[in-house]
Amino acid sequence: MTAPPAPPVDDDTFDVIDDALTALAERKGLGLGDDLVLINLLACLIAQAERCLPEAVFTATENGASWDEIAMLLGTSPHEAWLRFAPDSPIADGRWPIPPTD
Repeated sequence: MTAPPAPPVDDDTFDVIDDALTALAERKGLGLGDDLVLINLLACLIAQAERCLPEAVFTATENGASWDEIAMLLGTSPHEAWLRFAPDSPIADGRWPIPPTD
């Protein structure tokens, strides 16, 4: 079995991350010349992106996306994607997604 492709990383993603780092550093009043500041800002962006994934996956599945499609975008297997994000998964974070109330 071959591994799923990793999410693409290219000049566009680099430019977006670079812009986000610059903007976040400015908002926090920090300079990007310090390696530890850079590490902290990257960790902040990664953590925030990770927090956004469950809702995006939930919405995608509600709109008909398959676990195969989601897994391919995440660079993982459908089973691993389901375990991580499905509301009925035994190991998914039960706080997300928060279903809308009627």
